[in-house]
Amino acid sequence: MGTLLAYAGGNIINDVKVNDKQKVLHSDFKDATFVTIQGDSVKLSDYVGKYDYVLVDFWASWCGPCMREMPNVKTAYEKYKGRGLQIVGISLDKDKTAWKNALTRLAITWPQLTDMNAQGSFSASLYGVQYIPYIVIFDKSGKIIAKNLHGPELLNKLEELMPSKK
Repeated sequence: MGTLLAYAGGNIINDVKVNDKQKVLHSDFKDATFVTIQGDSVKLSDYVGKYDYVLVDFWASWCGPCMREMPNVKTAYEKYKGRGLQIVGISLDKDKTAWKNALTRLAITWPQLTDMNAQGSFSASLYGVQYIPYIVIFDKSGKIIAKNLHGPELLNKLEELMPSKK
């Protein structure tokens, strides 16, 4: 068992204990409870299993790489939301105002959740998140079928999963 310090934008987001043989890809879904920007309690299982695919995007308002990746996530949402994809953002912010302002500035319309515990985020450790942005894609059965995809890799994987009708 080893310890990984997760860095994002110069900030430590987690101190994760992992087994060297632990594999995140193809592992089973693990549930976690979050809050919405309105303060409502929501479980990840409210999404996973209810859609063909759920893309979970771990991000934060203070993370430059996350801001640069957000246009790709928005493209994915617009293109695939009608084909069985749901995107769920999980913010690793601690500052609710900064999180809310980023949601408004970026015009994010898909569900956004947080545990408001950036440095000790249970959900981040649950899925082996060591840095952000970090994407995990679940199939309907709750298996992780892809992780850590960005830019064209992300969009290509989604097209593979949900091809355009020709």
